Amino acid sequence: MLRGCALVTILINHLSQVAEAGGLTTWLIPTPTRYGYSTAAELFVILSGYMVGLVYLARPHPMRAVWRRAAQLWRYNLMLLAIVLPLAALMTADERAFWRLDDFLVAPALSLFRFVTLQQAPRLLDILLLYVTLMLVAPAAIAAHRRSPWLLVGLSVALYALAQWLTIRHVSSSPIANDDGLLKLMSWQLLFFVPMALGAWRVHGPLFRWLEGNRAALLLLAAIFAIGVVAKIWDVPRPEWFTGRYGLNLLRLGHTIVVLLLYASLLAMADGLLRTAPARALAAIGRHSLDCFAAGVILTYALGLVWDRVGGGHVAYYLVVAAAILLTTAVAWQRDRRRNRRA
Repeated sequence: MLRGCALVTILINHLSQVAEAGGLTTWLIPTPTRYGYSTAAELFVILSGYMVGLVYLARPHPMRAVWRRAAQLWRYNLMLLAIVLPLAALMTADERAFWRLDDFLVAPALSLFRFVTLQQAPRLLDILLLYVTLMLVAPAAIAAHRRSPWLLVGLSVALYALAQWLTIRHVSSSPIANDDGLLKLMSWQLLFFVPMALGAWRVHGPLFRWLEGNRAALLLLAAIFAIGVVAKIWDVPRPEWFTGRYGLNLLRLGHTIVVLLLYASLLAMADGLLRTAPARALAAIGRHSLDCFAAGVILTYALGLVWDRVGGGHVAYYLVVAAAILLTTAVAWQRDRRRNRRA
C-alpha cells in the first residue's frame, strides 16, 4: 500500500507541475511531498529497492532475476517513448521544451541512441531510466551483500558522502551547473541499495509492530513534517547546498525519510481503514507498480494536453487529476483480474 500511495502522489505531483507550467499556481492539490523538500520519486526508488531485497534476494539466482527485471523496465520505457513522442506534434514550442522533447525532433537519431543507452530521457521517463540503471548496477550490490549486508550499507553511504562533496564543488562552480549524470546516480543509489539491504532483513515487520499504537512516534513525525511545511511556505533561509540544484542533499534526504516514516505510522495506526475501498485501490496500484506508473506517465502527457486545450483552470485541473487516479486504479484492477484468471 505504501507503494500505491507513492505512485498516486507522483501522479498528482506531475499533473500539478503541468498545471503550474500552464500558469495555474494556486489551490493545487496538496501532497506530503509537494509542501516539503523532497518528491514522491524518492519514495518510489526507496520502495523499489526494498522490494528487490525482500523478493529478489530470496530467490536462488537473484542476479539473473534482477537483470530480467532491468530488461523489462527498459522495454517499458522504450514503449512509453513510442507513445508520448507522437504527442509532440500536438504541442506548442513551450510545451515541447517543458517535456524535454525538443532534442528528439531536432536530432532524432542521436537522441534515440542516448535514450536506449540510458543517457537521456524526456520528462517523467527519466525516473524509469534511473531505475533501469540502478537495476543494472544491482548485481554488484548483491555481490557486496553476500559478503556482508553491512559492507553494502557502508559502501553505499560512503559513495553518497563522496557524491555530496563532489556535487557541492561542481554545482558551486557555475550558476547553471546541476547534479545530472554520474553525480545523480552516485547520490540516488543510497535510496536504492540501503533499502535493498533493509528489505533482505525484512525490517518492515518490526517497524510496523513498533509503530502500531505508538502515538508519540506519530505526533513527533507529524510535528517534524509540519515544521518542514511551514519552513517551505515561508521560504526560511537555508544553506545554498540545501537547495534543489544540489540534488539529493541532506535536507532532501532527511525529508524523504520523515515522509516515509509518517506514511508508515499513519498506516500502522489506521488498521480499520485498510479494509476500505480506497485502501484496497492503493494496495492494487502498489501490486502492479510498473503498469500503473507507465499508465500514469501516459495519462499525465495526454490529460495535460487536454487540460490546456480546454482552457485550463481549477475545475479542469481537479477533473483531470480525478480521471487520472480513476484510470490508474482501473489499470490495477484489470491486472488483478488477469492475475486471478491465470491462478
